[in-house]
Amino acid sequence: MSARRVVVCYHPGIAGARGMAESIADQVRLDGCEPWVAPLGTEEGAAVELAAQTAGAALLVCVGGDGTVLRASEAASAAGTPIFGVRMGRLGFLTEATPPDAQAALARVLAGVGRVEERALVQARIDDGEPLHALNDVVIGRRTLGRTISVGASLDGVLVAEYRADAVIVATATGSTGYTLSIGGPVLTPTSSELILMPLAPHLTSHNPLVLPGETQISLQVVRGEDALLVVDGVHEHPIESGQVVSVTGSPRRVRFARLGDAGQFYANVADRLGWLRSDHTLGSPLELPRLE
Repeated sequence: MSARRVVVCYHPGIAGARGMAESIADQVRLDGCEPWVAPLGTEEGAAVELAAQTAGAALLVCVGGDGTVLRASEAASAAGTPIFGVRMGRLGFLTEATPPDAQAALARVLAGVGRVEERALVQARIDDGEPLHALNDVVIGRRTLGRTISVGASLDGVLVAEYRADAVIVATATGSTGYTLSIGGPVLTPTSSELILMPLAPHLTSHNPLVLPGETQISLQVVRGEDALLVVDGVHEHPIESGQVVSVTGSPRRVRFARLGDAGQFYANVADRLGWLRSDHTLGSPLELPRLE
């Protein structure tokens, strides 16, 4: 790698994350790079500092879980710096290593082994405001639980639905294993640029998801409902007034991930983490049919 700085951020609320980050920093020094280590705080100043350190860095290492990666992805996508995730919990689709193998795996990445996987983002604007970028999804919903909103959805200028629902979600391929999956949405391959448009708990309307090309211009107008919110990657909240339009489409940004496994590992991860196969299942094993007397 051309740059010598490696940024290491960790979730301060996860047991063992700080110690893991410090061990990774030791590995970074052994490989001739200079680490910068910091907790991934939620305050604005922490995000600004992370973005400044990530710009021009060789690698951004995230220690925690998928939520940690999501928080750090904004800085990584702006800088074009690849992410290497270390999973501290049970479930993670964005992380690449676990604590027992993290240092050895990182040494291989720093030596140039592996591949870079690019993930598409979604971009949202409130009226003519600044673009907001999300790796997982953008969600328009109500601030108050148990209440619904009405959202008119247009695709490339054609009105296709008015969703009266708890929320309306636009998800990326990365987000397809997140919020939309939990409500019956499809799983997209991780490098796909398609978007998923899907209502959450719709009332008297279809809940069928739409899979759309990434360049589709999606317009979502809050028709009825006060105290609506636009939530970006589950992190940033922006109030939406009745009548305002949120324009959503594929983002020009990408998030790059440092991977050691081949592309097919994604399917194995999905099958394993979602329990699609029994632990004792063997493909091609003969069926045991009842014996007829």
